[in-house]
Amino acid sequence: MTFVRVFRMLGTSSMLAMTVITASADAQDASGTPASRPGASQSTTAQEQDATVSDDASVTPQTVSTSDGASDRDIVVTGVRASLASAQSIKQNATQIVDSIVAEDIGKLPDNTVADALQRVTGVQVTRAAGEAGTVLIRGLPNFATVLNGREAFTGVTRGFALQDIPAELIAGVDVYKTSTPDLVEGGVAGLIDVRLRRPFDFRDGQIAASGRAVYSDQSDKWGYIGSGLVSQRWQTGIGEMGLLLAGSYNKRLYQDQTAFDFVSSGSPIATPDTVGGLYTSGDRRRTALNASFQWRPSPEVEFYADGVFTRYDNQIAVDFFIGLPKAGMLSSVTPNGEFPILADDSSTVDAFTLTSKQAFRNRTDNYQGVVGGKWTLGRAVLNTEVTYNYSKVPNRNAILDTSFNVPRLDVDYDVGGTPRVALGGADPTDPGIFTIRTLFDNNGLDTSEQVAWRNDLTIRPEGGIVETLKIGTRYTHRNVDSQATASIPLAFPSAEGAPLGSIPGFATLSPGGLVKGALGIDRFITADTDLLLDDTDRIRTLFGRPTGPRAYEPNLAFFNREDTYAFYGQAGYRVDVGSMPLDGVVGARVVNTVEQLNGNNVSSRQNYLNVLPSINARLGLTGRLFLRAAAGKTITRPEFAALNPLVTLVPSGNTGTQQYAGTGSGGNPALQPIKSVAYDASLEWYVARSTSLTAAGFYRDLSGYIQTYSQPEQFAGGTYLVSRPRNAGDGYLAGAEVAYQQFFDFLPGALSGFGVQLNGTYMDGKTDDPINGGKQRIVNVSHWAFNTVAIYEKYGVSARLAYNWRSSYVDSYNSGGVQASTIIAAPVSRLDFSGSYSPTDWLTFTFDATNILDDVYQDRFTGRNSVTGIYYDTPRDTRTYDRTIQIGARVKF
Repeated sequence: MTFVRVFRMLGTSSMLAMTVITASADAQDASGTPASRPGASQSTTAQEQDATVSDDASVTPQTVSTSDGASDRDIVVTGVRASLASAQSIKQNATQIVDSIVAEDIGKLPDNTVADALQRVTGVQVTRAAGEAGTVLIRGLPNFATVLNGREAFTGVTRGFALQDIPAELIAGVDVYKTSTPDLVEGGVAGLIDVRLRRPFDFRDGQIAASGRAVYSDQSDKWGYIGSGLVSQRWQTGIGEMGLLLAGSYNKRLYQDQTAFDFVSSGSPIATPDTVGGLYTSGDRRRTALNASFQWRPSPEVEFYADGVFTRYDNQIAVDFFIGLPKAGMLSSVTPNGEFPILADDSSTVDAFTLTSKQAFRNRTDNYQGVVGGKWTLGRAVLNTEVTYNYSKVPNRNAILDTSFNVPRLDVDYDVGGTPRVALGGADPTDPGIFTIRTLFDNNGLDTSEQVAWRNDLTIRPEGGIVETLKIGTRYTHRNVDSQATASIPLAFPSAEGAPLGSIPGFATLSPGGLVKGALGIDRFITADTDLLLDDTDRIRTLFGRPTGPRAYEPNLAFFNREDTYAFYGQAGYRVDVGSMPLDGVVGARVVNTVEQLNGNNVSSRQNYLNVLPSINARLGLTGRLFLRAAAGKTITRPEFAALNPLVTLVPSGNTGTQQYAGTGSGGNPALQPIKSVAYDASLEWYVARSTSLTAAGFYRDLSGYIQTYSQPEQFAGGTYLVSRPRNAGDGYLAGAEVAYQQFFDFLPGALSGFGVQLNGTYMDGKTDDPINGGKQRIVNVSHWAFNTVAIYEKYGVSARLAYNWRSSYVDSYNSGGVQASTIIAAPVSRLDFSGSYSPTDWLTFTFDATNILDDVYQDRFTGRNSVTGIYYDTPRDTRTYDRTIQIGARVKF
């Protein structure tokens, strides 16, 4: 059966299985450390599962001691249905506004990656690239904190870690905190995401599990694979109970993204795009992850633990770039756009100088986290302390070689259904004999980051009274961030005429084919060989008259940051009856002092600022099934370290760049201040039955100093450059509402009772001050509307899920330069995915998954008013297509 036929069959399928949503249990508990925090456990029997989740939605879990030492609030999960029911029970009894994803089984999240799975959560959106969900947004904002098992983690010189780097196969659950309490790590205006890995005391008994999947991607036309394994055991010894868990995952994925583009327009009297063309981005990505956890409970009152996590990301990327230059020749004709006469609708160029380029990248990230800690129960008090060590190393290198040929005639229609159409007359781009070597970019960089964090928490449960818990804690962090790189400056060939591509035997290679489904009109073309560029770079350096060996780092790009934070918090968990209605929650404040010391090449900056972050969360039980929640608090997000870099990199314009400026530039802004927010949230939640609920929530964020990146002309020696920098955008807001509904149709007879549905939708509106033009403008990445529709089936060992995700248009970026509109707006995007499994026995499950079934196309446009002229335009920019995948695999568990 062909790949296309498989997707057509899936498009008519009525079966599905769901992303599981759960909430963090008992927010008032809270020691805040993994040793005491509630988590998801995996059951080996249906009886254990049934004993954990009550059929009555109004029942509150009670504190019960268990003979095997498992947490009294453990949530036992063996499938989609039980996961949803447990999630609903936890959400009902939580104090914070929290949504979660819980693994359906060992080695099985509802989607391929954490980021993919998060897009199903109410209020969460994602952007896509490189064959997966990339940027995750909570209510349209990327400004959230990320923690791993409750501890801060990061990738390179960023403040958070790449959620894609944590394999889904190792995860027990993911919690999305939309409101904050003082014991949570600061740093998330939008919220906080906690990725929970498994630990040995999560399981009642020993566990052995493994899974494997083969993954086919249609644009790359290649297979990859995913494998994982877990071993966990608990022992009763003479010195107490011990548990050890070891887990690992390896993921190899071969993907391909395809893009057709119009670049910014310049020139007069009719402005034409400076460049037009397309590219294939082909990646060979490998991810390795190891997780080890040891727990020792000498007595019921004492526990010690040690956790370690290692992740490695390796990606060799080959970008085959076709670049048409309508103005690099004689423009024989230009037709003005009927709606915008100052812009070209189409053009013809005689003897057009044309480029292709191979951009080869070898990117790598190594992340390490080690934790040691302990928990002591002293009567009605619980003391936790732990030390965390994080280290991240990111070495990257790339080599780019531009090659050229002349086209007797280049015809371009700049807008055919939102995509340019290019025709070459009199030249064969698949003939290596017509190509000349022109320009070399030879770059490498190294980012390292190291952190030590020490946290202490003391929880006291007073006897009687309104206050049920008192909690205080401290946290100290020390982090060093170093970044060095070469400047991306083009190195021209020593002679003006260049050299034939054939002067390096075996150097020419042919690009992939089928670019954006043939819409661009350009299919295959010659570029340089990826492996030769990366593995034999010295031959090319010699050809360009350069010394062998990697280039030295550019001092003007280096920055070295030292950051210390000192945090203290206090909070009270309260409960009081308002008539016959119980009211409970958490109130308190977190105080954090931040000291930043940043140094660059003969420049430095120092900041020392104190933030007081009060918050309150409240839940009112209107009935046993109907709850009203409210929350308010202050939050901050510190600037990214790279954004604070005081240095600027300038790149002169070449044949591939805009001719409107002497060049482009990018840099940081050492004067950046943290983003501050005052957050208000409220929700009304109706828990109709065990797996049926209807909830609605509203939110408002009063933002101060929101950081967005803008380009603006700046004067440097040699001319005017268009320089992109992050800037605090003054005052702003984010407001919106969410609605979610889920139900299994248990009332239907027989096999029909296995059907269920999950629906959620979000409305958002966000604006900030415009620091360039004045007035207000939309916040980047915020869609006004987003929704998920998920159909579910689970019965007789069959589990299936068909999930449709959609979000409306959003602003991609501002101030892109050119005569046309300088704001880039993405069109609405959607996606349909399928996940199915069959379990013939308790220990074996077969799986089949498919993604991007509808083969949706991404498009964005230059839309709005030009930032200089104020004239309104609406013209195309990018058209992108992504892989569809099918996955076949199996899981075993003993």
